[in-house]
Amino acid sequence: MKKYEKMLIAINDEDFNCYSNKGDWLYIANRKDTKKGLFRLPNYLHYFVSLNDQRLPSEIGVVKTINGQITAKELAELDFKSRDKDLKLITDETISEYEWFLEKVNAQPDHTPMAVTWFERVFPKKEKELRIHKKFFTGLTKDEKKEIFEV
Repeated sequence: MKKYEKMLIAINDEDFNCYSNKGDWLYIANRKDTKKGLFRLPNYLHYFVSLNDQRLPSEIGVVKTINGQITAKELAELDFKSRDKDLKLITDETISEYEWFLEKVNAQPDHTPMAVTWFERVFPKKEKELRIHKKFFTGLTKDEKKEIFEV
């Protein structure tokens, strides 16, 4: 199984709807996760949650190189443990979703802010899927970005 050296990390900045503790690992929120009444998002946006017992929401995560490496299976186990789900429910199909997530994150350079949005296709049939992508902050100076995302 492929090993990855980067992970999505929380920044804890309420101005950006990031309520996870600074340094927490993030993963895409599932249907049962809530924003705990902390913020509202337009329907095309989605969010991440921290991979711990609290599962706090974050609209943005930052790519960082971690100490050591992680595989998609290990990430799946972390997510399932934080949701109190049985690890026996992890299938190859489930692991491939975590693999997709890790590939997207590892394709970006360190200190890159990332977000997750819904992509809707109407033709030929109506479908909705999540996309992880780089988040741009055009209203911030280089120093402000460095202060927020590189600390």
